[in-house]
Amino acid sequence: MEAKQKKQKTHLIVLKSFQKSLGTFLKETGLHGLKFVGDATLSIWERSFFLIAFVAAFILTFQLISNIYEKWNSTPVIIGISPHATSILKVPFPAITICNMNNVQRSKVAHYKEGSQESDLLKVLCSDESVNDEESDDAETISFFSSLANNSLKISDFVMNHSQTCDQMLRFCRFSGIEYECDNLFRHIVTDEGLCCVFNFHPPERLYKRHGRNLTSKLGVESVSWDPEAGYSNQLPSRYYPRPAVGSGITMGFSVVLDAQLNEYYCSSTNGPGFKLLFHNPISTPDMKDEGLVVGIGYEMNFRLEASRSEAMPSIRSISINNRQCVFMDEKKLLYHKHYSHRNCENECYAKFLYESCACIPHKYPHVYQNASICTVGDTICIRRASRRANANKSLKCSKQCLPSCFDLSYLADALYFPLAKRDFRIANALVANINKSYLLDNIAVVNLYYRESAYYGSMKNVYIGLTEFLSNIGGVMGLFMGFSVISLAEMFYFLVLKPISEFIAWKRGKLIETNQNSIKVDAGQEFSKHNNSIWHIRELYPKGIKSTTIDINGYSEKEVFNPRKGKIIKAFK
Repeated sequence: MEAKQKKQKTHLIVLKSFQKSLGTFLKETGLHGLKFVGDATLSIWERSFFLIAFVAAFILTFQLISNIYEKWNSTPVIIGISPHATSILKVPFPAITICNMNNVQRSKVAHYKEGSQESDLLKVLCSDESVNDEESDDAETISFFSSLANNSLKISDFVMNHSQTCDQMLRFCRFSGIEYECDNLFRHIVTDEGLCCVFNFHPPERLYKRHGRNLTSKLGVESVSWDPEAGYSNQLPSRYYPRPAVGSGITMGFSVVLDAQLNEYYCSSTNGPGFKLLFHNPISTPDMKDEGLVVGIGYEMNFRLEASRSEAMPSIRSISINNRQCVFMDEKKLLYHKHYSHRNCENECYAKFLYESCACIPHKYPHVYQNASICTVGDTICIRRASRRANANKSLKCSKQCLPSCFDLSYLADALYFPLAKRDFRIANALVANINKSYLLDNIAVVNLYYRESAYYGSMKNVYIGLTEFLSNIGGVMGLFMGFSVISLAEMFYFLVLKPISEFIAWKRGKLIETNQNSIKVDAGQEFSKHNNSIWHIRELYPKGIKSTTIDINGYSEKEVFNPRKGKIIKAFK
């Protein structure tokens, strides 16, 4: 029973202390309307009016803050135009990959007999209709696919040994107004279109964590590190690649004369002769089959380039990757590529899927696993079936995690073309002028790439609503409707939390031993008794008599009172 009374007494002390602090807060706070709610001199309907007005303002404020937060959360990044122009001298001239549509040269494969492994590989490489219909019930087709199962030849090795080389395809090269031996600019590269030639492209050791055969030719210049985020280093050698252009216009661009060698055509990757060309940044692996541009034989093609650069402010790093929808280079590591990009990530994802399906990786995909084998001709059927499953599923699960890079560099171009000279008259290129006109029209193509402008404006990703703007918007709404400020938080915390807690702690330490509606006893020789609403009577009990003191504590508020007998200050509570 005594414990229950003590517990009730504790609750009463806490409640009284909180009520007193709440009353003081209502009187002293700067929040609009609350001081009238706590004013005892006003009538009940007046106090109710201000309470209703405050609640309505609070609800409206909460709704507006919810709208501000939703906008902040749903649109964290805004993409605008970069405020600063970028010179073409500060970014690489695009890497240029050129492929002959002829998969293999006739003179190198004509001697293979029907039924040999090489002959079966050629059928796969040239995409015969029979190869695409492996589910046919035809006996000859069944026999063909049975022989493929034991074919151990690798398509990548075959095309490297049987395709047209760069020195056969490239007849003339000029870059930045200077003529070069094409071997000093281009090197071989194996793509999904076979053996191709690439210019201004990073060597394998800068692109991949592991690489097999190095097809680099004698470029005669030093490779340097570059990526869209970091750019070039401050110290560069005198001759390096990937190299930038030295100016705009066709004379300061890149020109190349291509020879298709039509008499060497065995099978084409398209429906006719010609070339495929792709310009891309120096760290992006070319996807010639899907993105390559067709260059026709007997024509001169002019591509007027424009650089398209994506940048991001460092401030968006604080936003989660899923919300900002882009990845910085150091935020995601790939298995095979040293540099992250959306395409590199997707290619690795596809390579993982094909390896899980067929226990090998095709030569045109990144070698994501060190011990994985390169697919042979015998794996063709499995690879094609797996590819159809992937296409049927629209997208692989891992590819959904491949987001664009926050920094990227790509190139756009307008294409202009016109036929080469059919008659004898003087033309600008001496090499083209000296070629037989019949051979010229059947085998030769001329390509020119050049910048339209000497500077460009990229796109910039930035925080749409930063923390400063977010707090400013919220503070403006709360200040407008409620008169709320940061000091209001301090007031609430002090009057509604700190003050009641401090009074409760003081009571627990024994300064207040007994309480009721009429008196509070502090010590055995002191009694505080209620005189009226604002006067408390203090009686001091001495051995030789009683000494009494009456004080005004301003309507039950806490006061510090001097105890003359003990020579110290004591506290009187409501």
